[in-house]
Amino acid sequence: MPADNRAPVLARIAQMREQRLTRALIEAREAAQQAQAAASAAEVARTAAERECGDARMLFQASPACPQTRLWLDQRVAEEIGAAARASDQRARHELAVDAQGAAGRALDQHRVRSESVAAHHQTLRRAEQRRTEDRVDSEATAFIQSRGWA
Repeated sequence: MPADNRAPVLARIAQMREQRLTRALIEAREAAQQAQAAASAAEVARTAAERECGDARMLFQASPACPQTRLWLDQRVAEEIGAAARASDQRARHELAVDAQGAAGRALDQHRVRSESVAAHHQTLRRAEQRRTEDRVDSEATAFIQSRGWA
């Protein structure tokens, strides 16, 4: 069985695929970092909204009859709810980005293992073909020498 002559083409294809997977991993890592920053900012905003809502509650408890205080409290409660929802959304986005980064890393690792395995297989085939060629040349040379009576 002759060695596969497509090995250089397959190696180039594997190299291009590794570059694409590496680029995808870099993009996934950047997305995870951006999602982490957004989640941190959303958590800070949620904490600030929670603090302001607490201040509004204390002010409302001090003067419950004031309509302005009631309005301010309602606005702060709405802001706190919105900030909590945004923080939750950003945490979920961050988790998805981290999962995507992990998947990209695993895909790149699997590709490298497969590429190394295929390269080792092709190298083994080339070596076997080389040994068969050398054996054939040796046997033909021996047969030629014997046919001439030189040996």
